[in-house]
Amino acid sequence: MSNIGKYFLEMYEKVHNFWNVESSLSHFGIGKSNEGSSESKTICRYYVEPYDKRFRQIYLNFDANRNIDSIVWFLNKDEGELSLAELEKLFGTFTMRHVIYDDTTELTFQPTQNKFIKYIQTTISEWIESREDGTMFYKKGNQKFDIVLPPVLL
Repeated sequence: MSNIGKYFLEMYEKVHNFWNVESSLSHFGIGKSNEGSSESKTICRYYVEPYDKRFRQIYLNFDANRNIDSIVWFLNKDEGELSLAELEKLFGTFTMRHVIYDDTTELTFQPTQNKFIKYIQTTISEWIESREDGTMFYKKGNQKFDIVLPPVLL
């Protein structure tokens, strides 16, 4: 597993029910709340400058009780990436959805290791397609790149 994979596994294990945004901020970096802005009428969020430079930015979205609803990590691709196989190993099986307006693919994971996490969602900047045999690929220019998933262990 890559170093960034280990980071996510560690953070994944720390998440528990009613994770308060203020007490959790120190795990991520220095944050500024959007409270009082027009955006905060639809979503309450801390914009975090991460301590870990493998990320460009982190959003901590929280509810009216100040408990974290969701966390959004923006990977700094120059500092590290996660393969689809690593994501599946960390977060479980996934479903795929194409986002037409920005030509990306969104993955939603159904975690099994942590009962407090309902789902994990990520966006891949390529449009991933499935073949009839169940294999997946994406196109870049005129080339097709296969996506290889690890074997399922029973």
